[in-house]
Amino acid sequence: MTGLLRGPWGVTLILANLLNAYVAYGALVTQPLGDWDEQTLTAIEFASALLIVLGVVTSLLALLPVRRGTLSRWWLAPSLILLTVGAARWTYIVQTYPQGPGG
Repeated sequence: MTGLLRGPWGVTLILANLLNAYVAYGALVTQPLGDWDEQTLTAIEFASALLIVLGVVTSLLALLPVRRGTLSRWWLAPSLILLTVGAARWTYIVQTYPQGPGG
């Protein structure tokens, strides 16, 4: 029975991790023009927060077949790594570009 379930779970997790990677690429590649570029900073923070949420959802989605033994535990790694990337990027942006007195 586990062989029949491996395919759909694998495809679902691959698609979810590809979505996570796309959001991570946007969060990492986008650079603000300066401290005053509030729109870009907000977009980076949003992408980072979205990456954290997607990482948690994908990790929880991967946890079910991993605990059942349908998939190996390595299927948890991509979503947890991308979740960490999202948290690190958000922390970096908040510390590097602090909100000024007008914000």
